[in-house]
Amino acid sequence: LWMKFSHVLGMIMSKIILTVLWIVGFGTYGICLKVIYLFKKEKKTDTYWLDTEQDFENSMKYQF
Repeated sequence: LWMKFSHVLGMIMSKIILTVLWIVGFGTYGICLKVIYLFKKEKKTDTYWLDTEQDFENSMKYQF
């Protein structure tokens, strides 16, 4: 009786512990990435597109 009870209790507790560790691990990682992104982003720009000058004749010359 006690062995069955301990087996069921172990299955339940391991799932709870793994869930908590997963939420804490990925939650803090996600929050850190969002904070880093907010500090990295430039606040006074109208657009984040970069203007590039491309020479289309030379880019089509050797395609392969």
